[in-house]
Amino acid sequence: MLYVGIDVAKYKHDLAVIDSEGEIFIRHLQIANNREGFTQLQMALENLSVSTGQSIQIALEDTGHYSFNILRFLRTNGYPTFSYNPFLIKEFAKSHSLRKTKTDKKDAMTIARKLRDDIDKKLFDADTTMIELKYATRNVNRLKQDCTKQKIHYVRLLDILFPELSPTLKGTNALHNRYIYEMLRSFPSPEKLANAHLTKLTNILHRSSRGKIGRKEALDLKQLAASSIGQSSPALEFELLQTIDLIKHLTDFREAADKEVAVLMKEIDSPLLTIPGIGVKLGAVILAEIRSIHNFKTPAQLLAFAGSEPSISTSGENQTENGHMVKRGSSQLRWALHEAARLCAIWSPSMETYFQKKRDEGKHYNVAISHVVKKLVRIIFRTLKTGEFYEEDKMVVN
Repeated sequence: MLYVGIDVAKYKHDLAVIDSEGEIFIRHLQIANNREGFTQLQMALENLSVSTGQSIQIALEDTGHYSFNILRFLRTNGYPTFSYNPFLIKEFAKSHSLRKTKTDKKDAMTIARKLRDDIDKKLFDADTTMIELKYATRNVNRLKQDCTKQKIHYVRLLDILFPELSPTLKGTNALHNRYIYEMLRSFPSPEKLANAHLTKLTNILHRSSRGKIGRKEALDLKQLAASSIGQSSPALEFELLQTIDLIKHLTDFREAADKEVAVLMKEIDSPLLTIPGIGVKLGAVILAEIRSIHNFKTPAQLLAFAGSEPSISTSGENQTENGHMVKRGSSQLRWALHEAARLCAIWSPSMETYFQKKRDEGKHYNVAISHVVKKLVRIIFRTLKTGEFYEEDKMVVN
C-alpha cells in the first residue's frame, strides 16, 4: 500500500508518498491548484500505481475551503481519500519529533506517516455530504448577516424620515412587520402617508396584516405622519424603498437556503436531533462545523475547537479561571453550542435542573450557560461517536 500525504494551500499543494514499510517514494512534489496541477497529480499517482503494483490511499488536512476542489477531484477519480483535523496532525508531529521546524514539505510527509500508522482509516473518511452541508450552512449565515445589516440600515433611515414611527409602534422590532413594509412601499415619507387616501391605506394594512390592522390604525398612522418632524428627502425615500426590497429578497433567499439545509439533514439523519433543543437549523451548523467526530479524541478537544473553554491563568501556586471564553476556533460552532445549551436548559428536565443548580450557586446567567455547554458537548460527543439516540432518563445531574 502507498500512502500519499497532501499539504493543502491556496495556490499550490505539496505532497509526499511512502509505503507500508516507511520507504519514501516521493519526498516532495509541488503541484499548482489548477487543472494542470491536478492532471500532474493524477499522472504521478497512476505512474506510481503501475510501477509498484500497489494500491493508493490519500490523506490531507481539513483546512477549510482550500481542500474542497482537490478532495472532490481525488474522490471522483476513485482514490480513497481521508481528511484529518489539523490538531491531530500537529499532535502526531509533536509525538514523533522534538524539532520545531514546520514546512509544507515536512507537513506532507507527516500526513502520509499519520495515514500509514492509523489502523481504522475509515473513521477519517472525507464525507462529501458534510462538505455540502458546510457550504449550505455558511450560506445561510451570510444571508442572515446581510439581512441584519439591511434591517439596521432601514431603521436608521426611518429615524431620519419618520422618527415618530418606532416609538409609536413600541420598538424597532415592530418596524419589521409586513404591513409596515407594505405601507412604506406605497408611502415612503410622512408627507405622502399623511396625504394618502384613507381607503387605500386601510386596504394595504388590512391585506398585509391578514385582517389584524384596519381603518382605526390607518387613521392613527395618517395623523402621526401629519405631525411628523421627519426630514423630506427624495434620495432617502428612494434608498428606503431599495432597502425594503433588499430585506425581502434576502429573507426569501434565506428561506430557500434553509430548505436546502433541511434536505441535506434529512439525508444525513443524525441522532444529534434527538437531543432536546437541537433542531434542524442548529443541528446542521453543529454537524457541518464538526464534520467528523472522529477528528476528536475527547469532548475537551471538541470544546476547545469551538473556543468555548474558559481561559485559565496560572502563576506559581495560583491558578484562576476567570470564566471568559477563549473565543478561538469556530465561531459558528461556538454560537450554535451556546444557543443549543440555552434551549436544552429549557426543554430537558435534567439540563434545566443542572442549569438552576449553577444559578443557585451564585453563578451569572452566562457562566451557568457555559457549564451547560460543557455538559452538552459531552452528550453530543457520545451521541455522534456511538450513533445512539439521546435518552433523558440516563442523564445524571452533578
